[in-house]
Amino acid sequence: MDELGGYQALAPPAQLVGDAVFIGMLLLTAFLERLQFQLRVTESSKWWASNGRDVVNAFALASMALGLKVIGFTGPISFLIASTMVLFVSVLQSSLSNRRLSTVLSIAGALALGVPVIVAPLWVHSFFRRTLEVLFPS
Repeated sequence: MDELGGYQALAPPAQLVGDAVFIGMLLLTAFLERLQFQLRVTESSKWWASNGRDVVNAFALASMALGLKVIGFTGPISFLIASTMVLFVSVLQSSLSNRRLSTVLSIAGALALGVPVIVAPLWVHSFFRRTLEVLFPS
């Protein structure tokens, strides 16, 4: 499974910059997923809202994958981790609906999902690798 990519820790100054970029991408993803949820509300009245949601989701996925690459994840595993994170943020949006402070809760939830990636990236990498090895033994 070497072709899946890996994780290479950055030098401490670069790691701080990378973490800041990743957090920025995480916040962008939270905002995009919130926008996607709000488009869902208008979907029944506008034919383009569904396509708009797909574009927003694709952009959120691309930004999250880029954020992971900036902090040292390489290859397809960064796309897998990004996909999983965007999916969880999207599910979070659905559970928040239009509650009071839903945008703030959305951002807080996205940041909570991102903490393991920043604090223990090697653990996150090995977790996803082990999961793939269990699901798809060679």
